Order: sequence, then C-alpha cells, then structure tokens
Amino acid sequence: MPYFTTGLINNSWNGVGKKTVSLNVEISNEDTSTVAVQIDGYFYKGQQKFKYVDEFFVISSGTVDQRNFNSIYDDFEFQVFVSSYDTHVSIRRVEANGKATPVLPMISSELHPI
Repeated sequence: MPYFTTGLINNSWNGVGKKTVSLNVEISNEDTSTVAVQIDGYFYKGQQKFKYVDEFFVISSGTVDQRNFNSIYDDFEFQVFVSSYDTHVSIRRVEANGKATPVLPMISSELHPI
C-alpha cells in the first residue's frame, strides 16, 4: 500500500497571519476498482506530535475526491495512505488570498519513514 507524507510544514506567523490557512487534498482513482484512502493530519507542539485529522473513505474507480483541512498550527504534517498504486495524490497549501501552491515534495514513505 503506498504511503505519502508532506513532511513537516512550518506555518509560523509571518507578520500578517499564517501563510497557510487550509490544506487541499485531492485523490484521483485511476484504478479499475474502488480504492481505500486514509488521511492523517498531525500538529506539533514542541517535540510532541498530536493527531487532529483521521479520515478513512473509499473512492470509486475513475473518480476524484477533494478534502479541505484547516491548518491553524505553526507546524503540521499530513500522511496519506492509499490501497492502489494507480491512485494520484496531490496536496496544496491554500493561502488567505485563495492562492493554492503544491506541497513539494510529496515524499514516499520509502524515502521518509512514517
């Protein structure tokens, strides 16, 4: 099962507000069957990690699902688990002005252990 993580995202106050106000997760199922998806979101307080997003759902073949999550924390991370290699995952940071920028790189768990 493929696992991906954003790695730690620093979202400190920049004088005007938080750089990222929400995170948009888009999952496209290009497989011929239904896939299972697990999204976990964590925020950090010092060295401690706390889960604040825990979603499990399925996506039918040939469809796309989008989820939006608030990102009010200074440091946070998202992990996405999908049941098929034929599933495309993209995550975008959304700023207060509505501008969306990809979170790069999305790191495979093979390179960044979860």
